[in-house]
Amino acid sequence: MSSPQPITLTLDRRILEHPRAYHLRRMRAGLWLYIDLLARLPAGSGTIEVEPAAIGRDMGLPEGTIRSWLGHLRKAGYLDAVRLNGTVRVTVKRADASAAPVPKAVQAEKTTRFFTVPKIQRALGESGNEEALQAALGLYPDSVIQRALAGTLSVPETQIRRSRTALFIYLLKRHAKET
Repeated sequence: MSSPQPITLTLDRRILEHPRAYHLRRMRAGLWLYIDLLARLPAGSGTIEVEPAAIGRDMGLPEGTIRSWLGHLRKAGYLDAVRLNGTVRVTVKRADASAAPVPKAVQAEKTTRFFTVPKIQRALGESGNEEALQAALGLYPDSVIQRALAGTLSVPETQIRRSRTALFIYLLKRHAKET
């Protein structure tokens, strides 16, 4: 454990504040690792080599949790991570306030989307779950939504366990991993 020394970090307020808690939902608990990595970065550099086991010991967490958070932050676009012999080279993509990530939901508002929440609800034949469907529209492109919707509608009603919307959300995540 490092000695208790105060640190100063500069973050864009958009990381902490968003009307729909965008970064909080996107980063989840990985936010703590992101902050730790920012604190470890040498001045003027965006890249650092770290040992996940050492970070885990410092933070009081299992190494697997650190590796999971690294993967989650990499997938969300906050950093690049490359495995080396026992260490990971991490490049923080958006360490400065001027290059904070633009939420996909904001990007989607700039372009016209084919799918909307009411269209998806009509196709599924279910109402409700507006928040989950709106989040899906913010995270996935129309091509992934179209594939997931087609897969959902091809399943007979008798084979659906919970709801068509739940199956749709599941298939969205599955199709997103394939792309």
